[in-house]
Amino acid sequence: MNIFLTGGTSGVGLALTKLLNNHNVISPSRQELDLSDIGAVSSYVMPHCDMLINCAGTDVGGKVDFVRHRSDLVVEIMSVNLLAPMLLSQKALSNPQCKIVNITSTNNNRYWPNNLAYSLSKNSLEDFGNMLRLDYPAVRYLEFRLGLTKTNFNTNRYREHPERYNDVYTNPHLTADSVAEKLVAVMFDDTIKFVEVAP
Repeated sequence: MNIFLTGGTSGVGLALTKLLNNHNVISPSRQELDLSDIGAVSSYVMPHCDMLINCAGTDVGGKVDFVRHRSDLVVEIMSVNLLAPMLLSQKALSNPQCKIVNITSTNNNRYWPNNLAYSLSKNSLEDFGNMLRLDYPAVRYLEFRLGLTKTNFNTNRYREHPERYNDVYTNPHLTADSVAEKLVAVMFDDTIKFVEVAP
C-alpha cells in the first residue's frame, strides 16, 4: 500500500513511519514540501496513494492572546494544520479509493483560552472531514482525535520565545510510540470513522 504521510520526520509521524515499514510510506521532508507555503502545496504533484495521513501540526507562537500573536505565525498555523491537509486531500482523492486520515485534537472538545489559531485550525479540520463525508458519502475517512502527546510540539510552539515554555509534560500524557500503535490498530478498518485517544 502507498501511504502519503505528512510530519514523518519527528514525533508521531516518525513513529508511524517505523511501524508502517511493510508499506511504501511517502513522507516528504519540509525541504521537499513546505506545508506552510500554500503555493508550494498547490503546485505539488502528489504521487498515487492509497492512504493520506495528515499528521503534521504546528502552533508556533501559540498559547498567547490572539491580539499579540504574530500574523505570519497565525497564517503558518492555519496553512499547516488546515489548508495543506485540505489541498492534499483534494489531490489524494483523484484516487476515489484513497483513505483520508486527519489527526485533530482533544482541544476540539473544549476551548482553552489564548489558543485561538491552533484551536480554530483543528476544529476546522474536523469540520472539513465532516463536510467531505457529506459531499462524498463513499469516502474512506478517519478522524483521529489526539490528546497531549510528548513530542517536540511544545518546543516548536515556543521557539520564538523559549522563556515562555512550561513543561506541560508533567501532566498525564501519551508518547509518540503509543499513539502510533493506537493509530495503526484502527487505520485500516473502514468501519471506524472516529477515534479519540487521550492520556
